[in-house]
Amino acid sequence: MNVSNALALALALCSWAGPATAQPRFDFDQTPGLLSKHVRPSHYALQLVLDPDAERFSGEVTIAVTVRQPVPHIVLHAHQLTARSTMLLGGDGERALTVTADDKAQTWQLRPTDGQPIAAGTHRLRLAYDGRVQRSGAGLFGAPHQALGQPARLLATQLEAVYARRVFPAFDEPAFRSVFELAVRAPKGYEVLSNMPPASAVDEGAQVLHRFVPTPSMPSYLVAVAVGRFDALSGQAAGVPLRILTVPGKRDRAAYALKTTEQLLPYYNDYFGVPYALPKLDQLAVPSGRDGAMEDWGLISYSEGTLLFDPATGSVRQRRTIFNIVAHEVAHQWFGNLVTAASWDEIWLNEAFATWMARKATDHFNPDWQGPLRQRSYVDGAMERDSGPATRAIRSGSVPENRVFEVFDDITYTKGGAVLSMLEQWIGPAKFRAGLGAYMRARRFSNATAGDLWFHIGQASGRDVAAVAASWTDQRGFPLIHLASRCVDGATRIELSQQRFSMTGAADGSRWQVPLVIRHGERTETLLLKGAQQTITLPGCPTLPPLLNPGGEGFYRVAYAPAQHAVLAQAFDRLPPSARITLLSDTFALAQAGQTTMAAYLDLLAALPRVQGADKSAAWSGTRSTLGFLDGALIGTPARAPLHAAARALLAPQLAALGWTPPSGEDSETEALRGNLIVELARFGDAATVARAQALFDADEAGRTPLPAALRASVIRAVARHADPVRFKQLVARLKTSPHDDDRWLYATSLAQVEDADLARQVLALSLDGRLPPNIASRLPGMVADNPAHGELAYGFTVEHWTALADLAGTMYGARSWLLPGAAGGFNRPEDAQRLLRDQQRLLGETGAANAQRIAAQIALLAAVQAREAERLRAPLQSLAARLQRQP
Repeated sequence: MNVSNALALALALCSWAGPATAQPRFDFDQTPGLLSKHVRPSHYALQLVLDPDAERFSGEVTIAVTVRQPVPHIVLHAHQLTARSTMLLGGDGERALTVTADDKAQTWQLRPTDGQPIAAGTHRLRLAYDGRVQRSGAGLFGAPHQALGQPARLLATQLEAVYARRVFPAFDEPAFRSVFELAVRAPKGYEVLSNMPPASAVDEGAQVLHRFVPTPSMPSYLVAVAVGRFDALSGQAAGVPLRILTVPGKRDRAAYALKTTEQLLPYYNDYFGVPYALPKLDQLAVPSGRDGAMEDWGLISYSEGTLLFDPATGSVRQRRTIFNIVAHEVAHQWFGNLVTAASWDEIWLNEAFATWMARKATDHFNPDWQGPLRQRSYVDGAMERDSGPATRAIRSGSVPENRVFEVFDDITYTKGGAVLSMLEQWIGPAKFRAGLGAYMRARRFSNATAGDLWFHIGQASGRDVAAVAASWTDQRGFPLIHLASRCVDGATRIELSQQRFSMTGAADGSRWQVPLVIRHGERTETLLLKGAQQTITLPGCPTLPPLLNPGGEGFYRVAYAPAQHAVLAQAFDRLPPSARITLLSDTFALAQAGQTTMAAYLDLLAALPRVQGADKSAAWSGTRSTLGFLDGALIGTPARAPLHAAARALLAPQLAALGWTPPSGEDSETEALRGNLIVELARFGDAATVARAQALFDADEAGRTPLPAALRASVIRAVARHADPVRFKQLVARLKTSPHDDDRWLYATSLAQVEDADLARQVLALSLDGRLPPNIASRLPGMVADNPAHGELAYGFTVEHWTALADLAGTMYGARSWLLPGAAGGFNRPEDAQRLLRDQQRLLGETGAANAQRIAAQIALLAAVQAREAERLRAPLQSLAARLQRQP
């Protein structure tokens, strides 16, 4: 057994991907979870005492519960809380409770001190406690920042998935929906925000008691509170008051997010046929401490860079990212909030649908962004993982709480969203929408499972949707569809077959019910491939062979017979735009897997310069990931220099044709293409591009000519990669002094790509000097590792400083468990994959295994491609560069 096969076997054995259960409809009593279903909460009266300047807080909560049968004790979640008093109130009066804390399970067991059981019926738990403010964005956390040039701090919350228990004792599982009635006592002069509108504010001298209207029934992870000083930009949509809240001085950056929300809310109301359920919608930009965004009902919170946009400095990429993230979080007000996944086992019902809906809304309002074409790059990333050994099913069985963030991944979000798009295409948009509307109306203010969803869509469509969907949600991987065709008596005979697509060559008997779309001449045919093989005959014999998955909506790969592939490659620039991108994508994946040569992909790349029209930018965008993959695979080999030369020959003429000066009124696709070309040409060492970027940066630094927004991010990235000590120092100064999160991330990610090893060491040192927000600081080693030349440097630094980096990272989104895998991203040797698995096990145990397995599989793939292609790819790369240089 060779090393690569041994590694693949090890990954297959240790990857967490348990079998999914059947898809029954929601039943509270049968829903998975740690807590007993014999005790069910219905109402929380929660009062918190919060001060942004303090490191601790106190609280008191009264929880109304129904005890469904006599029990000796009640168990609920509480973690990093210290009980001050615990009482049970009911028909027997007040009964004192003893607390037995289980730190591993993160629970309190509450047992009456009188030794008598708790009778069936209604009771109230009254619990007073103290807690601590977190440093990183999980639970109740502090967010230090600059407000109008002065140091300030606010408090905010992030309770998904398992962090409500750090703020108040709770039945902290999605199925335990309850009403939450919140009150917050805070120092005078601070504003307090929560899910619902204020009910009253009582002046108590130095403090103010803020009470809020009770929420609808919802899970504990959606409770939100923030305390600080805020500016607000207000608006209204569909009769709902809207606010974008920022720290003082950043209100002007909220206009784009407000406009976006004003578009989205009426669109979602109309699409679902179910109106937004709350009386207001606030969205809060949190500085420094948090990552991403959280869909808390009525008070969505974001990192500043994912909500705030400055037209004077922001890029088209940032503008698109903000629209998509806001669309995702607002969609959650229906998927996840109005209807909540029954358990973490079904979290894809929240996240995949929000991903799918955000894409739909983004395409609706911004058709010129070419979203359906650009989507392929994201899908390719999920497919690469899903075709390796370190994957799992969308519904992958029981999800342990200590590994819950492992399912907040590209399988849930990207594959889940792509599968929904494929099913929508098969069922038809109108019937799919009708089924979703019925699902929303039936399950509103309650929980749901996959069984509920497929029941309603099946009812609306008249099809056995559950059976088809289960083949995609309940097993790992996806199919490779082989297609061969020939003309017989004036008709086209098409032979189709399926097998699991595998990067490692591992075969199994998996089968899918595959909704196929075939373009045959001017006709489009649909069929459901259920078995291993199927033959169909279509009238006529068009010049082009049949195109499978021409719109790119199917979550499967296509392998054309050699004769058909050759014809399609020859006609590449005449194919429909989505078919071109799908052919490029599938050919590269087949080459990664060793099922065709990488030279076949290079032949398609050579045809890219012939592509013109509105889809040109999207067609070129995919080359960033494929050329980047090859760069990582070929580092340390003689083929890397020819790769860089071929990349320059491919990309430089495109930038020359566009020029560096964006004309007035330029479309966003051209702007995006120019920016990508600048960054990639700098990556591959194009001296002219680097020199032009440096001249623009120097003029900006000297105060002569500000960088145009359309070029700013790309120029900074290009200059940072090739920085000398002087420009490096200037960029570091900008990183340390910028008051804006989006700029800090731009400078950090750019500096991390620096080619000079000594300067890369200085970037790593920044992670521990205490002057950067912890979420940026902890990720710097992983950013440095994104430059494969510095893989060993970044990984060694992470191991050496593990304790300090782990403390900075915290546990939100599994950040701590990503430190080592992130720092290993620059490796391409099998022995390094094994080293990662050993080190992760030593430092984190099983809770970090899945993330290490994912990156180990990626390293193994890079190693396999290097072993196959490093020698034989040199000549094709040299030939490609020569061909491109001869083109006019």
